[in-house]
Amino acid sequence: MVKKLVFETISLGTEPEIPDAAELAQWVGMQRGKNADLLSHLLEASLTPQIDAGIIHPCTGGIFYGDRWKESLLGLSGDEITGELGVNPSYVADDAIRIRKITSGCRIAVPAPHTISLADRYYHDEDEVCHALYTQYRHLFRTMRDNGISGHVLSCEKPLPEELEALAGKRVFFFSESRDAESMAMLLEYQRAIAVNGRDLAILRGLGEEYEIDRIILMDPDNDDIKEVLRNYDPDCIQVGGYCSAGDEKYWENLVNSAAISLE
Repeated sequence: MVKKLVFETISLGTEPEIPDAAELAQWVGMQRGKNADLLSHLLEASLTPQIDAGIIHPCTGGIFYGDRWKESLLGLSGDEITGELGVNPSYVADDAIRIRKITSGCRIAVPAPHTISLADRYYHDEDEVCHALYTQYRHLFRTMRDNGISGHVLSCEKPLPEELEALAGKRVFFFSESRDAESMAMLLEYQRAIAVNGRDLAILRGLGEEYEIDRIILMDPDNDDIKEVLRNYDPDCIQVGGYCSAGDEKYWENLVNSAAISLE
């Protein structure tokens, strides 16, 4: 007898292509009376294919959304911190309201603090500037949640313990590009969910004896990857995840299809 398993699908963000002039002009024509710019368009364009494909837990934004984050920070001159950090929450509030009108329960992916590369010309103290930056991140998170966003994904090149300590939580998930044993162990010190590829499963098996893991987000898996993770984890603990970075129009549809497998 063949048993079919269908896993929940989850997005951890996107990197959309810049639209051509005709597409953007058509979209702008529908924005009369609204606060809108290119980033507004990219948020919508990143989200709509996920909704159409049936992604259960959508997430728009990504590294590109760092431009909006910096736009919302006060005390910057370009990429330099030149004054006391603060926030202008109106930009991210508008984005959250726009997204909420498309779908509920959506998250936003944002670059982790260390990836937005701000040079300190004001505090002259690393601990002080980090504390100030993390505080403003929390303010912006709260603004978006107050306006309908369910949570955030922090995309990072490599997890940093000070960022995890300050920002990880029930509504903030860290997604790391680096997934060696050290990086994965650090993530699991602060969160019980982790996103991995099939090639990371051997490392994960070793860490599973030391850390309590409630949820495995298996990124872009094939059937063999899913069968491998099922040897060690209950199906209810597994989600199929994606981060669209190639501009593939069929990416989310293909991800949904990969989340259903047959077991003999």
